[in-house]
Amino acid sequence: MAMRVSALGAVIAATVLATAAAATARPLALPSGPPGPLDSLATPVGLTAVGLGVVGMVAGAFRKKKVQPENQRKTS
Repeated sequence: MAMRVSALGAVIAATVLATAAAATARPLALPSGPPGPLDSLATPVGLTAVGLGVVGMVAGAFRKKKVQPENQRKTS
């Protein structure tokens, strides 16, 4: 099970990196002044946040859920 999650994470990471490369290849034409030092980090930081969020949701979907003792089925 852990192998599927890590393989899926690798696919998602590759998609995020490809999207980031495509986004930096065609910059947006904004009417503001010259770009500041933090403007170049906006796209990678945003895509990293989205990528980590998706990986976290996938990992949460596959994690083993603990059952409280009072909610377990009685087998006898």
